[in-house]
Amino acid sequence: MSNCPLDESLGSGYVALRYARGLRERGHHVDLLGPDDYEPLLRLRRGISYRQALGMAAAGLRRAGGYDVVELWGGEAWLTFSLLARRKRRRFLLAAHSNGLETHSAEVLRAAEGAGRLAPSRRWFQLDQSALFERAFRAADALVTVADFDRRYALDRGYAPPDRILAVDNPLPDGYLDLPVDFERSTFERGPRIGYCGSWIPRKGVALIASALPPLLRDFPAWRLTLVGVGEGFRAGDHFPADVLPRIEVVPFAERGSRLRDLYRSFAIALLPSVYESFGLAGAEAMACGAALVATRTGFAAGLRGGEEAMLLGEPTPQALRGAVEALISDEELRRTVARGGYRRVQTLRWDGAVAAVEAAYQAWLAELRS
Repeated sequence: MSNCPLDESLGSGYVALRYARGLRERGHHVDLLGPDDYEPLLRLRRGISYRQALGMAAAGLRRAGGYDVVELWGGEAWLTFSLLARRKRRRFLLAAHSNGLETHSAEVLRAAEGAGRLAPSRRWFQLDQSALFERAFRAADALVTVADFDRRYALDRGYAPPDRILAVDNPLPDGYLDLPVDFERSTFERGPRIGYCGSWIPRKGVALIASALPPLLRDFPAWRLTLVGVGEGFRAGDHFPADVLPRIEVVPFAERGSRLRDLYRSFAIALLPSVYESFGLAGAEAMACGAALVATRTGFAAGLRGGEEAMLLGEPTPQALRGAVEALISDEELRRTVARGGYRRVQTLRWDGAVAAVEAAYQAWLAELRS
């Protein structure tokens, strides 16, 4: 059961759907449920987390007995884990497959708010559910995360023994692997373009982009900025000064297929300045298309080699972001080195290996449970 819509255009939905498909292709029977299948009162826009907790629990109690593995995505599964873990003579494995540990995200966001880098994100009527979410991760038999960034946090918090916490990097779509990229072409042959792909929300570090990029665009007038996936309601004039608007292109939405891939391939430099990412699929996709990535140390990027596979920010500040981008603009060889190193790194992000790793872990953990 997934806490996010089963929609391939959404990062989390794409991951859940592809794991289900991969396991089926390996001969397993897999039923995949999304919010549309279990969430009560779907038309309500309030209380989604609470309604998902209740819906997951009801569906879990009704269906769990017929499976070898019950895999739950999201902290909203805390009630389901609590109830199913108590079932006597249980023969099925309870697995938490996290597309971002909510407890880790909340801790990082609180730290950013405390440092004044982020406005408070939780409204007065929204309760802090971290204690409930932590209960979910501790009640599971095992935990799978989508990057080592979350795995290390889970180990530090003691959510499970080390041999019961597995990190498997999110794979890329097949169409993003082994793409022909000529790293010897100059930046201006590729296009002097800086790109960002993602929602325009504070957690994505967009304030850093809005602060750092205008003076940089003024100093380097040949360069342009492309913003992808920011939504139909986005207006560049609400976030950037008028003098740089002619060099900012806005693409509200692009499917993960050829249109988005072509946009990535037009980027010389890609930005991922997020406060928190469970993985950061947009950054990995841009790397696969030959862009040099500039990122904060979160999600998949936290495990990259700085200056070789990505430019990693020491501090999430506008000055640090500008300095990293300017270094890539000014030093063509550095940009090639980072782009080439990032491209090589993401070629390992393949679905066959990821599905095989999860399958092997579930079979081993299930055998231990039943013994």
